[in-house]
Amino acid sequence: MDPTKVFRRLWQGRDQRALISVHRGLWGPAPENSLTALNDAAALGIVEVDLQLTADNQVVVFHDDVLDRMTAQAGPLAARDQATLAAIPLRAGGGGADSAQSEQSIPTLEGLLAATRPGTFYDYDIKLPDQVEAIAGHIQRLGGQSLGSIKIDTKTPADINRLLALQDRFGIMVMAKVNLATTGSDHIRDLANAGVAAAEVWFNALDELADACTIAGTQMAISTYTLDPVHCCGLSDAKALANPDQVWGPLLDAGVTILMTDQAKALGRYLAR
Repeated sequence: MDPTKVFRRLWQGRDQRALISVHRGLWGPAPENSLTALNDAAALGIVEVDLQLTADNQVVVFHDDVLDRMTAQAGPLAARDQATLAAIPLRAGGGGADSAQSEQSIPTLEGLLAATRPGTFYDYDIKLPDQVEAIAGHIQRLGGQSLGSIKIDTKTPADINRLLALQDRFGIMVMAKVNLATTGSDHIRDLANAGVAAAEVWFNALDELADACTIAGTQMAISTYTLDPVHCCGLSDAKALANPDQVWGPLLDAGVTILMTDQAKALGRYLAR
C-alpha cells in the first residue's frame, strides 16, 4: 500500500470512538522516549515520538533541546554526536533531578525502526522546523515511510502546498498542525479539500473544535491532546483521571478522532466503556 494512505486506513478502520496517541511512549517507570516506553505503547495506539538531529547529522529520539531534564548531563543535545549520546543513561519516567538513572540510553531513529513491532504507527514529532526535510530524508532512507506520519504547522494555502510537497517528495504521510483560534474552520476545509488525511488542532472553545470535526467528516482525522503541560480549555489528563466524562467525554462528543495523552491506559479503559 502507498505509505501515504496508511494513516487514513488506520483511523477510518478504528474499532472505538477515537484512537489513542501515546505521548512519548508508555513512560513511567521506563524513561520517556526510550525503546521500552515506545515499544510498550504500540499495543495501546499511535506512538508519539520526538525526533531531532545530532551534531553528526544522525536522528535521535529525544524531546528537549538540552540534556538536563532527562539525563545527568547538561547542555544542548545538538552539540553532541550520536555515539556520545548513546553512552548517556536516561533518567527514569519523566526525568528531573530527583529521578533515578535507568539502564536505557537515548535511542536512534534507526534503532527504533529496527525494533518496531508489527502494526506500530508513529507520530513523528520533529522538534525543530528547520530539521523537517532532513529528518524526513532519514525516515525515507531507513524505510520508515509507512510506519508513521510527520506534521508541520499550517496557516495558509501556501503552507498546505508545502505540506503536500513534503509528502510527495518523501512518500510519507503528513499531518497538519493547526491553531483554530487563528486560522478558523475555513483552513480545515482547505486541508480536507486538498486531501490531507489528518490535522492536530488547538482550540479555544469546544464549539470551535466541533465545527472542525464536522467539516473534516470522514475524510480527515482530527487530533488533539489532554496533556497536563499542553491542553485546551482546561481539559487536562489530571482532570480526566478525576472525572473522564468531563474531559475526554466532551472531546469525543465533539467528534475528535485521535486523543494524545500521557494517561493512555486510563483513556483505553474509558474508551472500552
